[in-house]
Amino acid sequence: MSTGARIAITGTGAAVGDIVRGNDDPVFAYVIANPPPNRDIFDGLTYRRVLGPGQTVVSIAAGAALQAMERAGIDASQVDLLVGAATMGENFAPSALTQVHAYMQLPSTCRVLALNSEYSPFVDGLRVANDMVAAGSVKCALVVAACAWTQHMDYHQAVCVAASDGAGAAVVTRTDDPAAFALVDWESVTDSSWFGAFRMAPRPVSVPPYYTPSDALYSHALMALDEVRGAQAVKEFGLPVPVTVVKRLLERAGLVPSQIALVPHQTSTLVEGYWKSNINPGAYISTVHDYADMVSATAAVNLATCADQITQDHMVILGIGMEMHATALLYSRQRS
Repeated sequence: MSTGARIAITGTGAAVGDIVRGNDDPVFAYVIANPPPNRDIFDGLTYRRVLGPGQTVVSIAAGAALQAMERAGIDASQVDLLVGAATMGENFAPSALTQVHAYMQLPSTCRVLALNSEYSPFVDGLRVANDMVAAGSVKCALVVAACAWTQHMDYHQAVCVAASDGAGAAVVTRTDDPAAFALVDWESVTDSSWFGAFRMAPRPVSVPPYYTPSDALYSHALMALDEVRGAQAVKEFGLPVPVTVVKRLLERAGLVPSQIALVPHQTSTLVEGYWKSNINPGAYISTVHDYADMVSATAAVNLATCADQITQDHMVILGIGMEMHATALLYSRQRS
């Protein structure tokens, strides 16, 4: 592991569910026959990935992490920070990221730092990792974002058609490699007034007459897009605000959109079309037709699997959150 002057992403990795789920899958029979509200928000999706036999959110997280470590040329003994998220695990707490630590046999000196910022823990984890390496708190950080939400969907609601299972990872450490992307700046906007418009939570199933309301039976955690406020959140925040965030970053850096590759979250062709036309980057990195919405793992997977499409010397990784927030990181490399 280098002790070079630049702090950068030195390796990336990805893993996705083994099962390919198309639009004709029987699980979508109800929403096809009974189109739910807000179905248009999730148009344009073709395939998704679902965990196969023997796969778990922990195993795909570890698979992505091991690939990132191999590409970075490091082994488990060198990792002293594991940061990010792995959801949904078998428990609400502790985080399944701790199981990733055990699965990979990372050293006891490696701190596990789980982030509860769904949809953007990869973006947040990259920033935390960079700052901790810069401060000297750690030397080598492993950022992991893994999501297995296909088992936590209500297949009567529109959002179910977007869900896909995947995991991505990145190694952040010091390097002398000028071609490695190093963090330059970041920008973020939060509007917490949208809290609850998107959520992952248990739901009351039934309350028998002889029960009190506090005795209600509950489902396991299920993703929900509020029928009214959810659509408003997408159209009033999710579409325009990420564009503003990216433009602020570029203006501060003196860059124009054609100079960057954009690695954004992906939800549908509606969102992608808006961001692409209003940001107009040199390259728009997307796997939306093949992988749909991998929630927190989307940008991480695409960064690892679409590296050959990033020919620009500047890159913006864009995340968006449920409450809502939009966060973007600007990376640059120094190729001659």
